Amino acid sequence: MSTRSKTILTGVTSRVLLVALNLGACFSIVRGANTDSVSAELHRYVRTDTNTDAGILFGRLDSTASAPQIWTTGAIEKDNDLRLGCPTAKPCLAYIVLKEGVNLAWTIDRWFPEDSGFTKSRSITVKHLLLNSSGIQDFAQLVPMNPDSIVSPANSIDRAYRHQPLLFEPGTSFEYSNTNSNIVGLILERHTGKTVPQLFRQYFGVLAPSIRPDDGKGAYPRGYANPWPYHWSSPGFGGSSIGTAADAMRSLTYIASEPEFKLMTHWYNTDGSFSNEPGEHLLGLGIFGNSNFSGLGEASIYEGDMGPSQMILARIKGSTFCIYSSHNIGRVKLGELFQRLVHVSLQMTK
Repeated sequence: MSTRSKTILTGVTSRVLLVALNLGACFSIVRGANTDSVSAELHRYVRTDTNTDAGILFGRLDSTASAPQIWTTGAIEKDNDLRLGCPTAKPCLAYIVLKEGVNLAWTIDRWFPEDSGFTKSRSITVKHLLLNSSGIQDFAQLVPMNPDSIVSPANSIDRAYRHQPLLFEPGTSFEYSNTNSNIVGLILERHTGKTVPQLFRQYFGVLAPSIRPDDGKGAYPRGYANPWPYHWSSPGFGGSSIGTAADAMRSLTYIASEPEFKLMTHWYNTDGSFSNEPGEHLLGLGIFGNSNFSGLGEASIYEGDMGPSQMILARIKGSTFCIYSSHNIGRVKLGELFQRLVHVSLQMTK
């Protein structure tokens, strides 16, 4: 498998890194900021990108009752069906787990028994899956990725977990693994008797109706790679949804208004105990955080990388922000641009 293929489904790096900016530079950008300041910053960036598929969307939503603010430039439009990736799907999965009464302390052997080849399932809890501390390896490193290769959640679990050694003892370390999310999705289906798409519609269908499973037929940004380098269903339960940026922000804004979000963002050690340590890479249930994001205080942040495009969805100072690229801008560049635009947007409301 090529290096590019190996990174296609990596929702975040193992450290969930967003590059820190020089704050003086940020504030020099935002003096006298207004809505045109955001547009100017977006246009400036795309003009310097030699990729003809370059396109950036940036958005902000202050509450589920307010109208989203969305800016775009280049080969992406505000009403496009975006491949939303892990930053939308995985917080939604964690929220549904909590709403449906799945006990985080349950071990997964009740669904994936050890005598059927599921390694140390008596020692892996639902919480370990949500924290990416199960030790189960990421299936994206193990399966062929091409536009005609369908990788089902069940198949991904068989490839990466069944009869396979763990990377480490459950609860002792961290390794980002999309296999964890596919296991969580199957647990939800067996626990509730409903499919994951049905559960998404139940909890988010009214508020964010455009969010749905990717069927390869969405109104995608014109800058998206065509053909997409792997089958649209391959990310599985943790990243194969599409929808608008507005609805992605609405889903996270709604979750953040619910009591379950406090548990999701209490921040944890890999063994599942609560952590009070500040840092840039806080570990939550289906989400990540930073105790002082770009000098703006504590934030919940999920950075995603689907290979051909990248995205970030975040809660910062009580608002939801997002950024999506239509092309492969790279995580570091997108993170730097995102921080600049967040500062510009916040300055507009002062």
